[in-house]
Amino acid sequence: MLLRELDEAVRGNLQVRASALVHRYGQLGHAPRPVFDLLLRYAVSEDGSLHAEKFYRTASEEFAATRAAFKWRHLVALARVTASEFGRPAPGMAEARAVLKVG
Repeated sequence: MLLRELDEAVRGNLQVRASALVHRYGQLGHAPRPVFDLLLRYAVSEDGSLHAEKFYRTASEEFAATRAAFKWRHLVALARVTASEFGRPAPGMAEARAVLKVG
């Protein structure tokens, strides 16, 4: 349920909501991988002014390297950035989809 709401928040550019959902998801002790997987879809399809793919990689590396008490801060930040990027397709995305014949 939280992941579905997170997806809706990202698609609606609701940065605060996306961040709050990830924060709550982490508080409940859920595994981080489903959040990373959801946000990765947008990191490779959207760009925005914060360079989605690069920030995704940085956030995932910092999550892995940070003490447990602070790990989820990186995912919360990634959710905010991802929500801010949605609707701004990455350069070349349309061309790549056409070449690969994927929707």
